[in-house]
Amino acid sequence: MTSSPITGPLDRIVTIEEHVLPGFLLEYVAGARANLDAAYWTQAEHKLRDLGDERLADMDAHGVRMQVLSPTAPGIQVEPDAAKATGLAARTNDLIATVAASAPDRFAGFATVALQDPTGAIRELRRAVLELGMVGVLVNGHTCGSYLDEPQYADFLAAVADLGVPLYLHPANSPDACAWTAGHPELRGPLYGWGVETAAHFLRLLFSGVFDRTPTDGLTVILGHAGEGLLAAPSRLDSRWLVANADRHGYRLDHPPSHYLRTNLFVTTSGVTDPMAFWAAVCGVGATRVGVALDYPMEDMGPQLAALRGRWRIDALGVGADDELIENVAWRNVSRLLGLPLDRPQPATI
Repeated sequence: MTSSPITGPLDRIVTIEEHVLPGFLLEYVAGARANLDAAYWTQAEHKLRDLGDERLADMDAHGVRMQVLSPTAPGIQVEPDAAKATGLAARTNDLIATVAASAPDRFAGFATVALQDPTGAIRELRRAVLELGMVGVLVNGHTCGSYLDEPQYADFLAAVADLGVPLYLHPANSPDACAWTAGHPELRGPLYGWGVETAAHFLRLLFSGVFDRTPTDGLTVILGHAGEGLLAAPSRLDSRWLVANADRHGYRLDHPPSHYLRTNLFVTTSGVTDPMAFWAAVCGVGATRVGVALDYPMEDMGPQLAALRGRWRIDALGVGADDELIENVAWRNVSRLLGLPLDRPQPATI
């Protein structure tokens, strides 16, 4: 593998964990805001609210061709009134679809659904994908304390799989404070707790057999942040599944857990600049199942894209991504997954 940094243009960079905050969702961000420094939040909220020139200028300055937009956490997942949540989901999808239609070469969108009403969520998902052109669906963790492996969501997951779009499982605060956060509230949020919560949510889907059952065996779930820690040691998942869980708790899987990481998981690099984490993702899910996300505006674009342009080099090991892997991670893998155009764009200077 080459270790020379990329100094010329990349054909395209498509990023897929890029957030917005419509004014009508402001009432739901208190929990997320509480995780963050006040001055930082003020700056982030300004960028979250912008859906035009300033966002495009940030993208152009860093060579990002397209963002796939979604509401910042927790969105409507914490709204207890199902009817209100359903209405807000539709408003969110209409807004993002309008933004995408105004600049289809720069923006696309993930659908928002109100899982408080699973049947209504299916209707809105179909409208968002089939009528508004959304390229997937993003769920901010649990919905009022319930998780997607629970029986009431089986038809919703089947609908996602039937439409052939992915489900982005995005972090949010746990519904309850865990004992290990006592006296350490900083652990509940994005510093650590979000990754634990989201990884556990994915494992609930895996161990409940969602990926073994028709019609959800072909479902693709996206996890950000290099896989929320799941890809550090897949072999331990396999070995501990065999001796600690499989028989004792009555669950059955057709394959070892690591199999589903390679067949039902897609991983993004959002918020991650560590080369070891990148290579763990490539090894854990495969080179065609990793894509770029930047967690805009919650994370700085520059360092993350510097890691990409630096080929995720590990000098001590003499490892760096070759041209094909860089192109795949920068835009081609995501474009295949989301049904975005695969024609080679004109190079833009970055």
